[in-house]
Amino acid sequence: MNALDTYLAAMAPGMDIVLGCAGMSEDDLCARGAAEKTARELALLKEAYCGTTKFTRKRRRAIEGAQHNGHSIVALSIIEKYARKMPTLFDAWVLREQLCTTKATAGALEKLAQSKVPKKKRKVKPGVRIIRRKDAPWTLAIDGSSSFIANLHAAVENQDKKPLDVVEDTFFDSDTAQRSTVVTNVLVRLEDYVRIVNGDGEEITLQMTNGATLTGAQYLRRTLKEHGFITLVSPYEGAVNLYRTQRFANAKQRLMAGAENPVCPWPRCAKPADECQIHHLEPWLHGGLTNIANLSTACAYHNGANDDDPNAPPLRGRLARENGQIRWQPPDR
Repeated sequence: MNALDTYLAAMAPGMDIVLGCAGMSEDDLCARGAAEKTARELALLKEAYCGTTKFTRKRRRAIEGAQHNGHSIVALSIIEKYARKMPTLFDAWVLREQLCTTKATAGALEKLAQSKVPKKKRKVKPGVRIIRRKDAPWTLAIDGSSSFIANLHAAVENQDKKPLDVVEDTFFDSDTAQRSTVVTNVLVRLEDYVRIVNGDGEEITLQMTNGATLTGAQYLRRTLKEHGFITLVSPYEGAVNLYRTQRFANAKQRLMAGAENPVCPWPRCAKPADECQIHHLEPWLHGGLTNIANLSTACAYHNGANDDDPNAPPLRGRLARENGQIRWQPPDR
């Protein structure tokens, strides 16, 4: 018998191992050499099969069944996992007894347990939900009364057009329908021979290689004359200022952040900038400034999950500017 055979053989008498834990705490098991996770699992199993219960007959049958069928610690842990999901203590012991007295592999026992655990019903409230996916179609889900949904389905299906075309014609070709307003935002990248010498105020100052200085607005008037918004972008610092031909926008920093990151920059998040919050890359509480080089869009969830405190242990990662772009940094960086 090699080491693997010895290990598997030692795991096989699972119930005997659990009964051997009677009177021992999780700390006692750790002191005996068990890993913390193993000690925790054994303590839970010991609580079930050696603790106080009024279902002593079912427990006795479960113990005898597990010993007879040679259920391993892995199998008993699976049984306990699903027993704790049952709605009552009685239901939990019914499941333990049934599974322990069943001769099957751990995988088969788990499938049987899954079929016995009541499924939690999702509480559905009337409303509209949107599911956003990167590089894939989005989903608009509508929850309403059965009659409303049936009538809505009939209205879009019982026509010659495709359902999506019917929806678009119905909602966007009427006088009362509103589409998202699209405002042109032209991105102008600073050339290599132009550098920023001042960018702390409302306006930035640029310096040319010939020694001359000019404002960002003057630079744009020399290069571009278009209506709409114009964002000036540095290849090293990202977006640096926003201009409009008539006046500055009231929420220009939000518009600039949205132009740089149209969706939340966290991986696999597709929340659009219009529904995002403005996030300080260097937190305000730790000295971060409210200027565009230190700002990014971020959805409400990831704005809250971001590791803001540099003195706290890293948990979820954080947004940072790398080579002029906002990127998510994993917590181990």
